[in-house]
Amino acid sequence: MAFDLPPLKEAAREPEKYIPVVEEMLQTEKDRLRGLSGVLRHLRKIQMSTEELEYIQEHGVPRPRDPEGSASHSDDDEDAEDERPGPQLSRRERVLQLLAQDPDRRWKVRNLASALGIKNVKSLRTSMDEFARAGAVEKDPRDSTYYLGRKGYQESF
Repeated sequence: MAFDLPPLKEAAREPEKYIPVVEEMLQTEKDRLRGLSGVLRHLRKIQMSTEELEYIQEHGVPRPRDPEGSASHSDDDEDAEDERPGPQLSRRERVLQLLAQDPDRRWKVRNLASALGIKNVKSLRTSMDEFARAGAVEKDPRDSTYYLGRKGYQESF
């Protein structure tokens, strides 16, 4: 981005003359950046809505959400996007809803993370082990997969 700045030697001789001109140029650029920021914000919302619709089309249900401001829970998904509207669910509820769609399906943690939009796979692995110890899900130790099986969907544990 090029600026039409005054000649440097001339501006150095009379800075008081050029300071208001450069300040006005700065304000104009700030206004342009504000406009670009608004466009970018709207494009991100459109992208998020498109991703949400694709998820609904693929899974038949809206993407599960974590509650806002629930950082005190160890099973929260810190990767959730804050601007997505709708009811928010804990990580545990999101996992159980997904597993309940096919209770006998065996899930690897990385596949669960991908389906739920969770970036921190290690954190999800820790949560899944906690869920298995609590009896909410079953873990097959032979291949480290998780499933609901005969437990079925449980609202709380």
